[in-house]
Amino acid sequence: MKNLPASKLMTTPLMTVAPDDSLSTAMALMERLGVHHLLVIEGARMAGILSSADFLKLALLRQPEEGCTGTGESLGIRVRDVMQSRVAVVRENASLKEVANVLSLGGFHALPVLAVDDTPVGIVTSSDLIALLVDQVERDTPSRNIDATLPEEPRGAVMSLLLEVLRAAEVFLNSGQSGQQHARLVRAVERAREFAVA
Repeated sequence: MKNLPASKLMTTPLMTVAPDDSLSTAMALMERLGVHHLLVIEGARMAGILSSADFLKLALLRQPEEGCTGTGESLGIRVRDVMQSRVAVVRENASLKEVANVLSLGGFHALPVLAVDDTPVGIVTSSDLIALLVDQVERDTPSRNIDATLPEEPRGAVMSLLLEVLRAAEVFLNSGQSGQQHARLVRAVERAREFAVA
């Protein structure tokens, strides 16, 4: 599974905005699609990425006297004013292990996936990796028949590790995705992986 290419894991089709789109347009698109990241595309090339965290940062930086009701459009703010233009990326043939390594660096939770010609073709998020992990655990558990083959003590250890991973994932996904919570999730996954390999 560690050699699974990013092209099999990535989300497509791409959800995109242009650099000159208003923030209110981008926010409405995120809400309508139920996503937290939009690729910013200029021509056929990626210019950056916009995340829901960028909106939060903007709201926190605004002065209290500006009020909470002004939209990015009413303030004249465009996507290019808020987007991240320095973005870590992976190629579509990058392995799952490479994708996980890049995401484990912290500070971001989405990786645009580029074709050989630098055309954006998809996006992989931390949530995609967590979903893959949960899917793998669900598929492996019946085939290994943990309840039938393990004595009570190791079975408890497996369940404890699984619960730790799921708790870390839940906290991570609901915490604003801080670096500390990201590191906690990575450690929990590593411990569970070590047990599974042993």
